[in-house]
Amino acid sequence: MAHIILTGATGQAGSAILSYALNSPAISRISILGRRPPKLAENQPKANIITHSDFERYPQEILDQLKGATGCIWAQGITSRGMKEDEYTRITLDYPIAAAKAFAGLGEDVKFVYMSGEGADINEKASTMFGRIKGRAERTLLGLGKELPSLKVYAIRPAIINPQGQYLAERKVTLQDRASTFLGGLSSMMFPSFVIPTDALAKVCVDLAIGEGEPIGAGKGVAEDGRLLSNTALRRLAEL
Repeated sequence: MAHIILTGATGQAGSAILSYALNSPAISRISILGRRPPKLAENQPKANIITHSDFERYPQEILDQLKGATGCIWAQGITSRGMKEDEYTRITLDYPIAAAKAFAGLGEDVKFVYMSGEGADINEKASTMFGRIKGRAERTLLGLGKELPSLKVYAIRPAIINPQGQYLAERKVTLQDRASTFLGGLSSMMFPSFVIPTDALAKVCVDLAIGEGEPIGAGKGVAEDGRLLSNTALRRLAEL
């Protein structure tokens, strides 16, 4: 059974990933890095909760608690709305880069699953700050995967994430959340390739984190030598 690292466990995608991992017989331990303990992890024997506030530094005492981990799902993120570019860059790019470099030393085979999003542009030609910075993070992480033999990087781009009425994120359910379920359901009928349910996204993330780290075979939605996966590829991997 596998030991994985998870960030962003209180958010929409991260909470779904945590729930899936807690119930997966393939997972023996989940090291959850965050500023506060997620409620879903309370009284869960698999959960190794590590309170951590500086995501640009990983002292030895933190790394010691992560020993044995062979995969990380980086689901931490923040909306770009209202953000200054330097702060958004620090959270969206600097944090995961620092983590990937630190975690690469945990073992000979460490999978790093970075949650990006549809609209990211690896060439940084997007008109939006989200697209440019997410794309820069993808390119930098994939470059690290080529430089560091132990690091196996996947950048994934979910589009419309449909919670299907299952609100696990640790915040009050908003009108936007309910609209996401409604629009997700509607889009699933009209434009299915643009939608992925949270449970399906969670399954793919965990499968990648505990897998062999090999590139995904060529197919629709797969780019960068099998390391960059669009929503279409994620749906295929989830067998939707």
